[in-house]
Amino acid sequence: MKIGVPITAPDGLASEVNEHFGMSEYFALIEVEGGNIVKMDVLEDDASLKEHKTPAEALADHGVKVVLAGEIGPHMIKELQDRGIRIFRGAAGTVEQAFEDYKAGMLSEVKS
Repeated sequence: MKIGVPITAPDGLASEVNEHFGMSEYFALIEVEGGNIVKMDVLEDDASLKEHKTPAEALADHGVKVVLAGEIGPHMIKELQDRGIRIFRGAAGTVEQAFEDYKAGMLSEVKS
């Protein structure tokens, strides 16, 4: 399963979660198998590109099934859910901490 996390800078699993999903320039893409992170890539959102996509489009194109976010607005919630992506709110700290909180059931799933 692939999980997307908005981050403030590309610093691996120590990357800090960006509290404002829609303002994030970077997204950690973590691949999870058996409850463990097996790989991490970084997706950079570059609005200046001609083929620019919304974060929801870009994450869906990369196979993301779950998003861990701090705060996220209603427009982006709808865009992600329309693409079948589940959203969990309340992520904070590093990517690794957000994933551990998700595994422990400490994040709240956003329902439509």
